[in-house]
Amino acid sequence: MRTRSRLVAVIAMVGFASLAAACVPPPEGGGGGPDPINWSFRGTSMTVNNVQDEVCVLVCVNTSDEPYLLHIAFKVTIGQPNSAQAWVVTGSTLPSTSKNQTRTLTGGQQAKVTFNGVKPLDVLDALNPNNKMDVVGTYTWAVEEDQINSLSGGAGSVANIFKTALNSTLAAGSLPSGDAGALLDLVFDALFDNIGTPFNLIVSNIPCLGLCDDVLGGAVFVGIGATGTLAQIIDQAAGSFTIPNINIPLVDVPPDVQGGGLYTMGGPKNFTQSFSGADGRHTYTFQSAAA
Repeated sequence: MRTRSRLVAVIAMVGFASLAAACVPPPEGGGGGPDPINWSFRGTSMTVNNVQDEVCVLVCVNTSDEPYLLHIAFKVTIGQPNSAQAWVVTGSTLPSTSKNQTRTLTGGQQAKVTFNGVKPLDVLDALNPNNKMDVVGTYTWAVEEDQINSLSGGAGSVANIFKTALNSTLAAGSLPSGDAGALLDLVFDALFDNIGTPFNLIVSNIPCLGLCDDVLGGAVFVGIGATGTLAQIIDQAAGSFTIPNINIPLVDVPPDVQGGGLYTMGGPKNFTQSFSGADGRHTYTFQSAAA
């Protein structure tokens, strides 16, 4: 999968910010180390636009869905060996929700992901080579609950793939300089190429006569560890940026990427994302903010 034309902005923002930082004279003694913070990403509302469970033959039955969120979360420090982490966060299932009904997500329904110990860099921090940039994010799945939860094994396999891929790319510090496209190819090709091969993913795609949980689609939300002026530079450059679709062939699990977004640690940011698949459509709102 060649992603250079798809997600160049994600890594290009980092390179752009670094160039901006390099134009600022360093303080005497260099920039100091930033204080760690905890950052979060969570769902805030959900609307059923088209009921996935509905079956209509003369009369419509199963006219409501039981949605929930599943995140594959990841965190890595650029240039810090073996710093990658990846884990699964599964939200609580919402009550039965009918077409055009909207629910505010509370408690476990939000599937809140917390990224602990992020050290966001400002411009002067970025001038100190001892300070390294954190990248966090989620590969978010919109799911409709049925009788059999067949997704946990597959999601865990994807998390393991992400951890290995990030450790061999961003964490290893082996990424090319001066070529955002080549950098991007290494990162996102590592995350999404050959993602359907582990046994647990094969099991997750075995038909189970409509009894397994259905995944409507996926989205990728990426957080850059930046704050202050550096975050403003990245946010301004990312103002019109959207993550386009990434097709994952031959399998339903993991799902195609249908969008997502980019954020920094400069302040809260809200997203709206629709997920369409398995004959249903659900729209979620999300928020990135301090934990």
